[in-house]
Amino acid sequence: MRDIYHLAVSVLVWLGDKTDEINRLELFISNLVNEGYVTKGDKWGREVTGIETKARDRGERKQPLAKFIRNESERLLLKGAFKGGMGLLRGMQIGLDVEYNSLSDHLNDQRVREDEYLQRMEEIKSWSPNERQLKLVQGEDFQAMATLLDKVLFSDTQYFDRMWTLQELCVANRGLVEVLEVNLEDLLLVFYYLQRTFNIRHLSFEKITTLFEINSKFNNGQRLPLRVLLALSAGRNSENPRDRIYGLHGLMKDEQNPLLKPDYMKPVAEVYANVARHIISTGESLDVICGHQLLGRLSELPSWVPDFRHFGLEASSLVNANGENIIYRASESEKHALPEHPFHVTREWQTLIVTGIFLGNVSVLSDILVPGQDLQTETFALRERLWSAKFIQSQEWAPEEAQTVGNVSDLVAIYAEFYQNSNRATFWARNPDKLGRLRAMIGNANDQRDGTLGLNYKYFLTLLCGRIAKETRCSEEELSEHFARSCIPDQEGIETLERLCKALDAGTQGRRLIMSERKQMGAATEQTQENDMIYVLMGCSVSVILRKTARPNEFQFIGECYWHGFMDGEALAMRDGDKVTAHEFNLV
Repeated sequence: MRDIYHLAVSVLVWLGDKTDEINRLELFISNLVNEGYVTKGDKWGREVTGIETKARDRGERKQPLAKFIRNESERLLLKGAFKGGMGLLRGMQIGLDVEYNSLSDHLNDQRVREDEYLQRMEEIKSWSPNERQLKLVQGEDFQAMATLLDKVLFSDTQYFDRMWTLQELCVANRGLVEVLEVNLEDLLLVFYYLQRTFNIRHLSFEKITTLFEINSKFNNGQRLPLRVLLALSAGRNSENPRDRIYGLHGLMKDEQNPLLKPDYMKPVAEVYANVARHIISTGESLDVICGHQLLGRLSELPSWVPDFRHFGLEASSLVNANGENIIYRASESEKHALPEHPFHVTREWQTLIVTGIFLGNVSVLSDILVPGQDLQTETFALRERLWSAKFIQSQEWAPEEAQTVGNVSDLVAIYAEFYQNSNRATFWARNPDKLGRLRAMIGNANDQRDGTLGLNYKYFLTLLCGRIAKETRCSEEELSEHFARSCIPDQEGIETLERLCKALDAGTQGRRLIMSERKQMGAATEQTQENDMIYVLMGCSVSVILRKTARPNEFQFIGECYWHGFMDGEALAMRDGDKVTAHEFNLV
């Protein structure tokens, strides 16, 4: 690891055609000495300081300084002075200015042709270093290198976390990271290579990818909608919460209107409410109010207004924050009804008028997993135990129905044991008895599919929130196929079971089982309480949970909801058949 940290503060490798001043080399060497990574008396200290002397003697007349430093750096690398060398960073300097650990951007105002602008994303994702570069770093710890880059670029600086970075970098033709003196796309080359080849992943990597994608589209004449930009910039910091919105104005595709007009005198709640109203009116959809973070919200926000500081951070939400690839159709193609002047500022900005269909009250509610407890198994299995325990204790069901749910719970427990194992590829070969039990359970589940009203499938689909992946729905027929495939211990079967386990985790994360007095079931946010009301709202892709206030015809929005059997327009079919009635009310 000592060699890796030598790399972290020092190594100059392959400066390419860049030209450096001699004082930069002096600063580089002095940083090495000042930080205690080398001393002028030790072996490598003598080698490093020797570069400075040789450079002064030769001067640029005999050999360009950049080329000389590159050659000397490679010589040191080959001799073993700095073993960690980042030859992976194709033709660029790696080395940190310890005294000036800051990032800045270099804006080139000259227009460039589109085909000269940036390397295409697919080229960057598929790039690999040449054999010579790989040979120089053969046997090195790439995980440590990736962690190091992540630390220097993200953990030790706030630049990429800033909201205004989007404006500064995303409109530029070229972006230069001054700490490393490399271009953003060059950093992406390395990160993608490490990710693809060594399965090394860092969450911060997405921050550069996001900047690159927005930059690429912007400079190619493509502007993104405000809602998409809000999702892409999730988690960025700004001293003023209003800048979470105003910092995107120069990038967005949306046309300016009174709802979006910058005004730092308005309360943050009003600014956010106006933005939510703008997005709702633009798409005639209420989906933007679903899926947002419920904990840690600004207390002054109306219940239906997302806290845009955290918008887009709910990974397991039913509705994608960017509004794309929505897989549910609870209100079919029915739009949210707009007022006469939808983009005008209103004095009643705290209130949103909606139309909805009442589906039932929450009568049974599962307990919540206690945070911080010692988890001995996968969390989706622990959450499911709480769900099934409440189901069985509720006395709403016949004994055979409760037994059916208990069987599903046993099935999930085996899935969790498989998923928790570090060597899933050989799990069934090492545990043939458990594979036999799994096959027996799947066989029983298929036998009971048409009996007990298919309760086992309804319950399992509720655990999944009706999907096998974030953007892929799952029907009873498809679930039966997944069950059967998960019993076969080959690669496809193992991958199928892994997808099921991931879907179980996403479906139960942050949710609790809810049931109505009519024995209908669903999954709702942990903030749901007994007697809350389940609704389908016109213009909303998913069912929702509402809570009645003391005022007539007024509700608080609690959150999105998976309500089994009502996610594909069934409520509207009932309305059209005069079985239920839609009515208008206020969200506050």
